[in-house]
Amino acid sequence: MGMKINEYSERTGLPPSTLRFYDQKRLLEPKQRLENGYRIYTDDQVSHALIIHSLRLAGISIEDIYLYLHSDEEEKERLISNWRHDVDTKISTLKIAKQYLNGVTANEQHINLVKWDESVVFIWFKHEVPRKINPFQFKMISDVEKVKKLGLAVRPGIYIRTIEAKGKSMVGEVGFILNKEYPSNLSDIDSNMYIEQLEPSLYATMECNVYDPFICFNFMRLVQRFGFKAKGIKLEKFESPSESTFSYMIPLLMPH
Repeated sequence: MGMKINEYSERTGLPPSTLRFYDQKRLLEPKQRLENGYRIYTDDQVSHALIIHSLRLAGISIEDIYLYLHSDEEEKERLISNWRHDVDTKISTLKIAKQYLNGVTANEQHINLVKWDESVVFIWFKHEVPRKINPFQFKMISDVEKVKKLGLAVRPGIYIRTIEAKGKSMVGEVGFILNKEYPSNLSDIDSNMYIEQLEPSLYATMECNVYDPFICFNFMRLVQRFGFKAKGIKLEKFESPSESTFSYMIPLLMPH
């Protein structure tokens, strides 16, 4: 038996304005429209309305709900899995935000948060260098030239990743973020060069001086004071090889 919008509103618990909005977005169209413009809904649309509204309350976009409603079972499972991952990420971000605010004070230097919302593609050059102040400076200069010779379009910034420190030497990588377009055979050109995609992440960062021998230790103590845990290898971002300052970047993971 058909229901006009007010009765359907009573059955679903959703205001008529919400039902009209879902109709406009083609998420929940009435089974019938009378000549006078009245919307007519049926009993089997009650559960349908509740599913749509539950997904909206869970933060799912109108576009994703529309896609979900018009997908097969396999695609629906994939969408649900993606939404769960997104919610987990949001929860982690909120926990980090809370921890950050708990650690901030107005009268001292504190770390900053930087978020990469999208995945990025890096080209990395592997090196072993003597252990000293700013050990990868000359490698940055030569790698900038390599990038130019390869004709690669990269974003501003040079990234350093220290992999291992052993005795009087260090093993690390100099990296650049590639634009979307790049040759598919880059990794075949040089065995010390490779491509890597880094997923979206949230970083604790701080402006540091290359001549401060205790900067890594002090930064890690500060990160621990905020209650953060590192997720992966820390990065150092230089604007150019000649800069005496850089941004220390530690990917974050809150303790469970």
